[in-house]
Amino acid sequence: MFKNKTFNTLALYYSSIFMAGSIVTAYISIYFSEINFSYSQIGLLNSMGAFISIVSQPIWGSLSDKSENKNNILKIILIGAVLTVFITPLAKENFILAMIGVIAFNFFHKAMSPINDTIVMDLSRKYNFKFSTIRLIGSLGYAIMTAIGGKIVAVKSVYMFYICFFFMFLSFLISFKIPTVKGHKKSKDMKKFSELFKDRKLVKIYFYVFILSSTNAFFQSFHGVYSKEIGIPLELLGIGIMLGSLSQFPIMFIFDKAHKKFGIINLMTLSGLVYGFRWIFYGTLLSSKNILLIWLIHGFNYMLLYLCLVDYVQTFVPKELHTRGQVMNTLTLFGYSSVIGSYLGGQMAKKIGMGKVFIICGIICLISAIIFNVLENKNYKKYRL
Repeated sequence: MFKNKTFNTLALYYSSIFMAGSIVTAYISIYFSEINFSYSQIGLLNSMGAFISIVSQPIWGSLSDKSENKNNILKIILIGAVLTVFITPLAKENFILAMIGVIAFNFFHKAMSPINDTIVMDLSRKYNFKFSTIRLIGSLGYAIMTAIGGKIVAVKSVYMFYICFFFMFLSFLISFKIPTVKGHKKSKDMKKFSELFKDRKLVKIYFYVFILSSTNAFFQSFHGVYSKEIGIPLELLGIGIMLGSLSQFPIMFIFDKAHKKFGIINLMTLSGLVYGFRWIFYGTLLSSKNILLIWLIHGFNYMLLYLCLVDYVQTFVPKELHTRGQVMNTLTLFGYSSVIGSYLGGQMAKKIGMGKVFIICGIICLISAIIFNVLENKNYKKYRL
């Protein structure tokens, strides 16, 4: 495996790009809190970052699918992120300028994931290695940086932007070594984005994932602030996030076997149930003594849903729509859902407190998982890939 130059290049690229995004993703709300933005302002900033992804990802995804060279589109996105990363910290306490910075950076940054995944999946088939292995290496980079990031942010939160810049620029340099993946510019039967939604099974799955991901968006926007407010040290939070990232590794290793044995519906139901109990634990039991245990079940949440969606799209969606299918996956996991979850969650937290919002999110997930399973489980064999 490690004699494969393409594998090594992509492994280095994924670890670098995950390191770049991890520290900002994990700790940006703490930075906003330290410059005295309110819950509602933090929620709005995070929701705007998600909202711009709804605009940017279909644009970049379509350009990637139709281009003669998908790598060139990726390079443009990478350099765009590099050039916009410092707008937010330069804005300081100016809320409007901070929002401009969030929008500018996320216009590029949020578009990377689906294009990265499409390129790596194509190359994994050509050069005979597993996409899940590259994804695992990226998660390892994420885990390492979030653990280190807790210590860095504890010293001075603005340092996160310097770390992000360094690894984002490194990723841009590495991207020149990635073998070329062509789009489908000359395809006579180029398909429209809307054709994704002709698959009714996929639409039902997206709706369920949207509900779960909306609660996760609230968590991603406020867990750092909430942990800090109840007295959990940032260094311990960083270790928790690292353990959460590492907890995804077993899920990636066993996914193929679990998928064949249980099917997508049952796996996604399990994810929803774990989401529900996790949020309830967060709202009622979170403390320095058990935060690491609560983070250890993180692997059953986002990663399980992500793998189910990626596998479904790559198997059942026409190849001309693969990038746009992955774009829709990302929009569902982090786009539309994040706009709703971050903004409404921030408004609710302001009125009733973050602990109660976590409990409400947990109840929503449990009810959704039960309904989803009852309605769809009778047909779950159709979802076995």
